[in-house]
Amino acid sequence: MWALTTAERRALGIKPLPGDLHAAIGVMQDSELVAECLGEHVFDFFLRNKREEWAEYRRQVTRFELDRYLPTL
Repeated sequence: MWALTTAERRALGIKPLPGDLHAAIGVMQDSELVAECLGEHVFDFFLRNKREEWAEYRRQVTRFELDRYLPTL
């Protein structure tokens, strides 16, 4: 799998994994398979918790942001 180029994977219909939690949540919420395997209650609970986790993550200010942008204020 890893020896394939991006174009070869695309030609085989192999999609890349989501790049972050937000994208993964989007893929999961559209997955009938995951919903069926987990059951509606667990599926909804999991998605709700991961959305909150993403929101908490997005509220964080990183050291990179402080170092790069704080001096411009």
